[in-house]
Amino acid sequence: MMIRSFERYLFVSLAIGVFGCALTSVAGAAERRVIVGFHKTPHAVERSLIRRHKGKLKRGFRGGKILPATLTDQAIAKLKVDPRVAFIEEDALVMAVYGENDIAEYNETWGVARIQADPVHAEGIKGAGIKVAVLDTGINYNHPDLDNNYKGGINLVNLTQLNDPFDNSYNGHGTHVAGIIAAELDGAGVVGVAPAASIYAIKVLDGNGSGHLSDIIAGIEWAIANKMDIVNMSLGLKSYSQAFDEVCERANNSGVLLVAAAGNTGSYGSGEVIYPALFPSVMAVGATDSYDAIYYNSAVGSNIDVVAPGAGIYSTMALNGYQYLTGTSQAAPHVAGVAALILSAGLDDLNNDGAINTQDLRLQLQNAAFDLGAEGKDDLYGFGLINAQAATLANPAWIRRNLPDRDSDGIADSIDNCKYRFNPDQADLDRDGMGDKCDSQNTRSVRATSGAPFTRHWRRRR
Repeated sequence: MMIRSFERYLFVSLAIGVFGCALTSVAGAAERRVIVGFHKTPHAVERSLIRRHKGKLKRGFRGGKILPATLTDQAIAKLKVDPRVAFIEEDALVMAVYGENDIAEYNETWGVARIQADPVHAEGIKGAGIKVAVLDTGINYNHPDLDNNYKGGINLVNLTQLNDPFDNSYNGHGTHVAGIIAAELDGAGVVGVAPAASIYAIKVLDGNGSGHLSDIIAGIEWAIANKMDIVNMSLGLKSYSQAFDEVCERANNSGVLLVAAAGNTGSYGSGEVIYPALFPSVMAVGATDSYDAIYYNSAVGSNIDVVAPGAGIYSTMALNGYQYLTGTSQAAPHVAGVAALILSAGLDDLNNDGAINTQDLRLQLQNAAFDLGAEGKDDLYGFGLINAQAATLANPAWIRRNLPDRDSDGIADSIDNCKYRFNPDQADLDRDGMGDKCDSQNTRSVRATSGAPFTRHWRRRR
């Protein structure tokens, strides 16, 4: 998005609330924070070009072709026509619009149980050795459910405390997200989807829930440089950023799986997916409730990859306690946690391209999902509800290493609902715990919330 005028309102938000927080117009300001994109990696010549236009440089980036700077309108106009400059865009101020404090009574960590992570933990798959970064408000690393899994991070909001990404936001959004991913399995509090994963905090939003896009880009670069396996981004903007798009693509190509909240822009089946979830290099996650229905304000559309529990999620908070929050911000870390379980269980080259990378991990997450709504991928549920058990214990890489499969249907005996008869689909549409091929009763439909029928299909593993 090229710099035009700040006369318009810029709508940006964390994907945990309804978009409606407008930033004040700053037309007439002497200087603006911008991101200058070049056609090649900037070095001394490009930095000198910014300074010749009386620009102030904030930081450099390791691998990108951009420089964040503060420039006047006049300088921006001159630089836009310089042949060395590819684009100039706002260094957007990202505002946090926090999610609902949900007082509805749910079973603690119902989302972890709903995606069937508990039987995966029972088999010893807990995400050990997998590095998951939370790009957010930081993490309360002293929380008793997170302290053993927290391994470090960076504070890009306050560079004087560079190595202290503590979460000081008013409701601990980053801490809440971290707990969904990796709260410890210790018999107290809550448990995360991957309770032995290593958690890293990339603090890019301050205590008021705001931060600049350049800090988010720097955070993703930190994740690349520090070899994170997965990055969770429960934040977003409505406006496109070329610099943001490029760094996400670079992260994906370097082997980092990016998972993002689709956005709380919906209203009962409407609402568009936001950035960065809208980027092709990022997995877009919508939110469901305990009845497997799309949560009313979850974004929908063809860009949705999968859905996960997001309504009334109980997790860790900044002051060492626990609280309920609701939104796609809570759905995304369920997917990040399942991705960590997959990596710890083992992953195959699913697309047969000769490499095991993020494309295979995305396929594994999609192929293992419960197909909800219309058969196949659809605009409400994407590929369906994420499923940890299908993604790991039914993973051929795990089965070959660990578990017996007497009927050779690719499903381990310990999770096979048709143990002695070949049944790779494992369909159980009447939910009686017995596979359809072994079941004398086979009701073809089940009901969700409000009595609305939907058909559940077990997606065939490719």
